Amino acid sequence: MHTRGRASTSGGALSLFSSFNLVLWGLLVALGFSFLFLALNAILILFTPLSEVFVPYLLFAGTLFSVLLGAVFIGKRTEEKGWLRGGLMGFFYVLVLLCLSYFWQIDFQPGWGLLTKFFLGFSFGAAGGIWGINS
Repeated sequence: MHTRGRASTSGGALSLFSSFNLVLWGLLVALGFSFLFLALNAILILFTPLSEVFVPYLLFAGTLFSVLLGAVFIGKRTEEKGWLRGGLMGFFYVLVLLCLSYFWQIDFQPGWGLLTKFFLGFSFGAAGGIWGINS
């Protein structure tokens, strides 16, 4: 009997531990892309006449794009539940950024804005996971 699956799966299904590792790797990929986008934004601001008013928007777009790419990374390496694994990665991504902002003592306001960030992180992660599986 032939079992369908990818190299990262055993018989087409991931174990709990490898699923956790996959989400962790996707999180690292997303953080790496965020660092890359942050560096590109800094270079863009430094060498172009672009106003610093646009920095928050560029960073927010880069963050969402990073979550999407990290979730696509996860989706490419799994057979099922890409939306859930990608969504969890997006949720943990926002959680890591929240912990880093607390560590660096950046003031944040808990409330609807924070809930919106968690929702967008999960949504873009889920969309990236779906996109990764289907591509």
